[in-house]
Amino acid sequence: MTKSEQFAIDEWLYDYPKTATFDDILYLLLDDNDTTIVCYPQGESMSKRDLANCISGTQTHFAFVVGE
Repeated sequence: MTKSEQFAIDEWLYDYPKTATFDDILYLLLDDNDTTIVCYPQGESMSKRDLANCISGTQTHFAFVVGE
Protein backbone atom coordinates (compact mmCIF):
# COMPACT_ATOMS: atom_id res chain seq x y z
CA MET A 1 0.00 0.00 0.00
CA THR A 2 1.15 3.54 -0.64
CA LYS A 3 1.46 5.96 2.25
CA SER A 4 -1.71 7.77 1.18
CA GLU A 5 -3.66 4.51 1.00
CA GLN A 6 -2.42 3.43 4.43
CA PHE A 7 -3.25 6.84 5.89
CA ALA A 8 -6.79 6.79 4.49
CA ILE A 9 -7.50 3.25 5.69
CA ASP A 10 -6.09 3.94 9.16
CA GLU A 11 -8.02 7.21 9.39
CA TRP A 12 -11.40 5.50 8.91
CA LEU A 13 -10.99 1.83 9.87
CA TYR A 14 -10.16 0.30 13.22
CA ASP A 15 -9.61 -3.21 11.92
CA TYR A 16 -9.15 -4.75 8.49
CA PRO A 17 -7.12 -7.57 6.91
CA LYS A 18 -3.56 -6.23 7.17
CA THR A 19 -2.36 -8.10 4.08
CA ALA A 20 -5.18 -6.85 1.83
CA THR A 21 -4.62 -4.19 -0.82
CA PHE A 22 -6.38 -0.83 -0.71
CA ASP A 23 -8.81 -1.90 -3.43
CA ASP A 24 -9.47 -5.22 -1.72
CA ILE A 25 -10.36 -3.42 1.50
CA LEU A 26 -12.81 -1.16 -0.32
CA TYR A 27 -14.41 -4.20 -1.98
CA LEU A 28 -14.64 -6.00 1.37
CA LEU A 29 -16.22 -2.94 2.91
CA LEU A 30 -19.00 -3.05 0.32
CA ASP A 31 -19.59 -6.78 0.85
CA ASP A 32 -22.59 -7.24 3.15
CA ASN A 33 -21.29 -10.66 4.24
CA ASP A 34 -17.83 -9.47 5.29
CA THR A 35 -17.09 -9.16 9.02
CA THR A 36 -13.36 -8.38 8.83
CA ILE A 37 -13.78 -4.62 8.39
CA VAL A 38 -14.45 -2.55 11.52
CA CYS A 39 -14.75 1.21 11.21
CA TYR A 40 -14.17 3.89 13.81
CA PRO A 41 -17.29 5.46 15.40
CA GLN A 42 -17.32 8.41 12.97
CA GLY A 43 -18.12 5.99 10.14
CA GLU A 44 -20.75 3.88 11.89
CA SER A 45 -23.68 6.08 10.90
CA MET A 46 -22.67 6.15 7.21
CA SER A 47 -23.70 3.71 4.54
CA LYS A 48 -20.90 1.40 3.45
CA ARG A 49 -20.79 3.12 0.06
CA ASP A 50 -20.44 6.56 1.69
CA LEU A 51 -17.69 5.26 3.96
CA ALA A 52 -15.84 3.79 0.97
CA ASN A 53 -16.15 7.15 -0.80
CA CYS A 54 -14.77 8.96 2.26
CA ILE A 55 -11.81 6.58 2.43
CA SER A 56 -11.16 7.04 -1.28
CA GLY A 57 -11.45 10.82 -0.98
CA THR A 58 -9.07 10.89 1.98
CA GLN A 59 -6.54 8.86 -0.01
CA THR A 60 -6.83 11.13 -3.06
CA HIS A 61 -6.41 14.30 -1.00
CA PHE A 62 -3.47 12.94 1.01
CA ALA A 63 -1.73 11.81 -2.20
CA PHE A 64 -2.23 15.28 -3.70
CA VAL A 65 -0.91 17.08 -0.61
CA VAL A 66 2.24 15.00 -0.33
CA GLY A 67 2.81 14.79 -4.09
CA GLU A 68 2.47 11.04 -4.24
